[in-house]
Amino acid sequence: MLSVLVAATLVQVLGWAWVAAGVRRVRESAPAPLAEVAPPLEIPDASPAGTGPTSVADERQRDGIPSEGLPISVVIAARNEAERLPALLDALAAQTHRPFDVVVVDDRSTDRTAQIARWRAQDAPVPLRLVQVTEDDLAQSGLPPKKHALERGVEAASHDRLAFTDADGRPGPGWLATLAHHATAGDPDRQQDDGAVLVGYGPYQTAAGGLNRFIRYETVTTAALAAAGVGHGRPWHAVGRNLSYPKVLLERLGGFAHSAGSLSGDDDLLVQEVARQDAAPVHYVWEADAAVPSPAASGWRSFWRQKRRHASAGTHYPAGVLIALGLFRVSNLVLWIGAPVLHLASGQPYGWGLLAAKLLLQRSVLGDTLDALGDEPDLRLWQPILDGLSAVYHGAFVLLGLLPTPRRW
Repeated sequence: MLSVLVAATLVQVLGWAWVAAGVRRVRESAPAPLAEVAPPLEIPDASPAGTGPTSVADERQRDGIPSEGLPISVVIAARNEAERLPALLDALAAQTHRPFDVVVVDDRSTDRTAQIARWRAQDAPVPLRLVQVTEDDLAQSGLPPKKHALERGVEAASHDRLAFTDADGRPGPGWLATLAHHATAGDPDRQQDDGAVLVGYGPYQTAAGGLNRFIRYETVTTAALAAAGVGHGRPWHAVGRNLSYPKVLLERLGGFAHSAGSLSGDDDLLVQEVARQDAAPVHYVWEADAAVPSPAASGWRSFWRQKRRHASAGTHYPAGVLIALGLFRVSNLVLWIGAPVLHLASGQPYGWGLLAAKLLLQRSVLGDTLDALGDEPDLRLWQPILDGLSAVYHGAFVLLGLLPTPRRW
């Protein structure tokens, strides 16, 4: 038993060391944060005494002056999102970046989604257009509903650089400006798009309850693994509520035909296909200003349904990714089960020491991630307990891939 625990610890240590190295590469290769691009200017009356110089970017944002740069089209696929769409459109109206337009794709909604989009288009501060999908459109496409809706949205987009989010997304005012900054890295005029896929962070909003804390912990650990994959040149994960790439790239990939067999996967299966074809560089946007928060599942039933849909994409992952993730997750479960079993069976506490060493290394890596993407102190505090729950959860997650997946998104 002890030898098994030592082997599991070795896998965990190597895995988290790999994550740390990948995250470091992402941070070192990222352009300077947008707020640091313009040199500070001394503006005597611009701020209270003692607050120091203010950057041009800060001044523009404070005065409500949008930054001019790379044109972007924001694409939103929405199905029965009348309650959540207005808040997203408000968040987009507050963006500091210009120019951009918004395409809302109403995917066969039975509520007021389309009507709200039409109303908001009348006085939106940027161009907003509505595209409607019918049952006949979907039947002829041969694609899962969301992928077909996204393709229709891309067709209607005015600009080549696309940014995708969901109706429950709540991007901060610097979201598009930060994406444009990363898409034009190295260009002082911020106009030349380098054609990269930009993978952003999609945290969940803090709410009361243990389920919310667990969901946020899983999201942070997945973000660290996703960033590490990008850093090592092996991107494998992305989130559809915070993803950006050029329109021409989707045309080069043949749309979403590569993942037509999966209900989900318009994000992670896409970046995997980009890497497989070497179709474009993939960058992780390592800035808190580019995060797109959204509400977490409020109950176990909605959480279960969401994860069943995600598991359907996992079955289409490359074998190498599945094996690596499997070893990483199983070794963690072995540690959490084996440490108490060894102690009870033989009286030897060595398993707890191995588990503690792994948790300390993991805490260091996740601490760097939280520092960069937005601190969540309760996750640091509860990390050992949340990691134990995560080990059990990922053991059960394998079974989700064997269950029938939902047919609606």
